[in-house]
Amino acid sequence: MSESHLMGFLVLFLSVLPTESTIGILNSINDLKKIPFGQSVPKHSLVLLHWFANTIGFDNNDWIELTFETSNGDYGTHHYGNYEGVLDRLPPGQQYYTLGNINPMINNNGISLPSYVAGHVNHLLGSEELNRARIIFSLLDEDTISQVFITQHYEANQGLGTGYDPVHTYQITIDLLRELRVFSLDRRQHSELSEIGGNIGSGITDHELSSVRNTWGQLACVGLLLFIVINERNTPCRPNRAREPKRPPKSDYKVLDRIE
Repeated sequence: MSESHLMGFLVLFLSVLPTESTIGILNSINDLKKIPFGQSVPKHSLVLLHWFANTIGFDNNDWIELTFETSNGDYGTHHYGNYEGVLDRLPPGQQYYTLGNINPMINNNGISLPSYVAGHVNHLLGSEELNRARIIFSLLDEDTISQVFITQHYEANQGLGTGYDPVHTYQITIDLLRELRVFSLDRRQHSELSEIGGNIGSGITDHELSSVRNTWGQLACVGLLLFIVINERNTPCRPNRAREPKRPPKSDYKVLDRIE
């Protein structure tokens, strides 16, 4: 292990010690089933997370590798200031970044999000507010991701501005990212999808699997993930939290009237 990664390990060890904010941690597909996707959490968050897990890489030491350029604004990535205080403060030299904005004007120079992430499958997701899902990640160095979160903007009718909702912000572990990579877009055959379902412990029937393939086509793996998480989920409740974060007063968000 290199010296920079050793220092990074120490930073991460310190970062998991108890702090003021406590975010729900998702370790597996079963944990995803506890999130109310399609209710208070847009299904698009799950699509965005699927894409992210299959875009980043892993090195030989099991570190998450950044595979795109934040400085170019790839996929609309830009610095996230954590103005709402949703996440813990980072050590000096580290930064949070956010991505997921599907507005085509947000990314003029960098690589664009693929069409299925940019909202072209909304007819399959049902009616929901667009452009609310976001991923936040922090960088240990220029190409090593130390933390990953899914979050979302408040709904417009909540009157809380464009800040991120701490109640629906969750940390994603490397174990879950690895599970999501099983749903690679390369696996399209019926036998491959059936194998994924069996390995995940899904109860999807052959008829339901055929329906997913017919509906989603080349994106059948995405449809299968949504089916397993949403149709087979347990009682939709948030993971246990040591302390539920309090929402800031409404007036605080009027100052933060920005889209990140």
